[in-house]
Amino acid sequence: MSSILKSIPSKSRLLEVRKLRAEIFDEFWNPTAKRNPTKILKAPLKGPEVVKYYGDNNAVPTFKDFKKWFPELKLVDPREAHRTFMVEDRKRRNKGAPKKKKA
Repeated sequence: MSSILKSIPSKSRLLEVRKLRAEIFDEFWNPTAKRNPTKILKAPLKGPEVVKYYGDNNAVPTFKDFKKWFPELKLVDPREAHRTFMVEDRKRRNKGAPKKKKA
């Protein structure tokens, strides 16, 4: 039984081995296991990949863009018209936002 215990390296020796392994493989040495941001900071940036997958959001012109480019047409956004109609309808039924308090 004692021969098995003699063959197991000490804790300090295991700690030295782990430290050496971290140096060799260029890993972060953290013997106290404190939280740190190295995992996040070493990760590759996700922004370019997300843009590549979904595409640039500014590439497609919006209704606002057309309204700005052609003001002489006096275009009306159907979504905005519906939204304003619903807001007015709610106000008529007293379901709208409460009036602001006057100081």
